[in-house]
Amino acid sequence: MSRPQRVLLIVPPTGRFIREDRCQTPIDKLKTVALRPPIDLLYAAACFEKAGAECRMVDYPGEEWGWERLEADLREFRPQALVLSITTPSFADDMKAAALAKSVDPDILTIAKGAHFNTLDVRGLEAFPALDVALRGEYELTCMELAEGRPLETITGITWRRDGQVVRNDPRPLPTDLDQIPYPARHLANNRLYIRPDNDQMQTTLVTNRGCPFSCTYCLANQVSGLKNRYRSVENVLGEIRECVERHNIRNFLFRSDLFTQNRKWVIELCQGILDLGLDIQWAANSRVDTVNPEVLSWMKKAGCWIIAFGVEKGDDASLEIINKKATCDQAREAMRITREAGIKRSMYLLFGLPEDDEATLRRDIEFAKQVDPDFLEIFYPYPFPGTPLYKEAVEKGLLADGVIPKEAYGLPAMATRHISIDRLAKLRTWGLREYYMRPRFIARTLAGVSSPREFYNFARYGVLQLKDIIANATT
Repeated sequence: MSRPQRVLLIVPPTGRFIREDRCQTPIDKLKTVALRPPIDLLYAAACFEKAGAECRMVDYPGEEWGWERLEADLREFRPQALVLSITTPSFADDMKAAALAKSVDPDILTIAKGAHFNTLDVRGLEAFPALDVALRGEYELTCMELAEGRPLETITGITWRRDGQVVRNDPRPLPTDLDQIPYPARHLANNRLYIRPDNDQMQTTLVTNRGCPFSCTYCLANQVSGLKNRYRSVENVLGEIRECVERHNIRNFLFRSDLFTQNRKWVIELCQGILDLGLDIQWAANSRVDTVNPEVLSWMKKAGCWIIAFGVEKGDDASLEIINKKATCDQAREAMRITREAGIKRSMYLLFGLPEDDEATLRRDIEFAKQVDPDFLEIFYPYPFPGTPLYKEAVEKGLLADGVIPKEAYGLPAMATRHISIDRLAKLRTWGLREYYMRPRFIARTLAGVSSPREFYNFARYGVLQLKDIIANATT
């Protein structure tokens, strides 16, 4: 393979998703999740640039550009390699971009990355002949070798096409030293597309660590990043924050991780570093309910953490046991309490649509949310990703045919439960959000906490959008 001189990296014009491998959620129906920069492509671009390639990165859904613009870009830039960020729900549509690239230049090398290829790489290449290379696992070091023009048969972590036959190379071990990976090439992004929804300021994603020692049945974290939580050094993370502030004028961050707060000592050292450097930033993070305490929360608040998202998932311990959450409702109550006392806002995630969910289960979930009373509530539909225990359970219980990759319709879940239809699940999700957000207590507290006219406007705007959904789906 020759060294590619020009590389186009794209989010295909196939819908607004979070395309972060572990999380592949369509966001247009979500009220608390904003469009995020395609950090995977920016990491890949940094690796190609390090080898001397000229790169462009385009987020077509973010720009609200379509297929005509992609074709024009392919003809104008004439890339020798195209890198696609795909999701499992949008995979078939994403592959239209590879076919379009081949129609413009049959010699272009088409590459795609996504958790889809960890289990369905061979099947994917066999079904879509316009795709040349699928990246498996963590892809940055793989991209460096592709950028250097190494023979494909020598590159671990890829599945590729040789003389019409699909070849699966050996897997690439997960890197243990994350500091060796270059910072994402944010200079290639239109950073103004990615804003914090409450204040309209630019926000970027910063990956702090990878891997999770827990094995929830619905989650891709283990498959994508392994069971060991691998942290970047505090100095390396601080360097990336400084680059964002000084070079890109970005001061709002989503610290993305599979489990940010597991190593409390590391978290406190990071917070101390932010304070010592005088970095005037605000940031969000995720956490399990059993990995926070008042000391670490105090440091996080002082260093600029304004909100923590907790994956609570269900409102009763029996359901939590079924999904192997290894956490309890009492732990969720305590985490919400001490986070509120630390002065940090709390976002709570629930799952509607697990195989054993019935209407009573979902109503308990909402009642539990009212009890712990987070500042924000988001309800997700679990997606049965191939290779997860959830997918296996869905097949065994007759909710999916083996081998089927469900495609989410707009605003609808990918599958029914044993007791609730797809259409009914969608109505129950709308009901749950209405029950939570339309409480006078919640509205009064939210308005009392508004700190600026811009924040008031955004909360009002999201409230109107929520009300429109409720009116459109009034029955329960």
